[in-house]
Amino acid sequence: MEPKDFRILLAERGIQELKRVSNSLRIPKRREFVANLGEIEAKLQVVKYSYMPAEEVARLEELLKISEIASKLRGEIQQNDLNGITAQYWLEYIEKLPELMKMGEIQKVYEAIRFFSGEVISRRRAGNLWLCLVDCGFRLEVVTNSEALAKGSRVVSYLPPRKFGDFISRGMFVDASLGKKGELSIDEIRKISKSLGEVESLLISLISQS
Repeated sequence: MEPKDFRILLAERGIQELKRVSNSLRIPKRREFVANLGEIEAKLQVVKYSYMPAEEVARLEELLKISEIASKLRGEIQQNDLNGITAQYWLEYIEKLPELMKMGEIQKVYEAIRFFSGEVISRRRAGNLWLCLVDCGFRLEVVTNSEALAKGSRVVSYLPPRKFGDFISRGMFVDASLGKKGELSIDEIRKISKSLGEVESLLISLISQS
């Protein structure tokens, strides 16, 4: 695994986002929270420059500790506003790093995130937007401007939350359907790669802000 592995770059971006929103989080021990972010950041540098195969990185003590700390911090956040959901997303991403590393070496930035397949179980219109609830084995709220995508069985790219007016979207629909419910494997992600151009552009833009 190279230091510029997209999973590492996204985790680093996540740490920046967590620091940014930390003052807005209603948590009991803010200084301890920020100190824990510093520990995650330091251990991530060890992982970044380990120069080991991704499958071996997944078992590194430092990465497992990072995952443990992120899981603990995620349990402290209860609020459902944009800052709270942003913190939840990035802590979950960092928590899942060992699992993401088990996918092996990756070449595309969209291979560094998670995708879910599910069924649109409800939708309502708000102006030119559709507010959809997707059952992926868990409930995921997705905002789209495409009526065609706002129904049926859909793949959702699980992305940092974005606000559209008064609504928060937890992902982006992909123009693909797998007829299953749950998380996609790396092979399934690669099979729908032709539909992931917009996701790729968004993630590259996100990393470039680091």
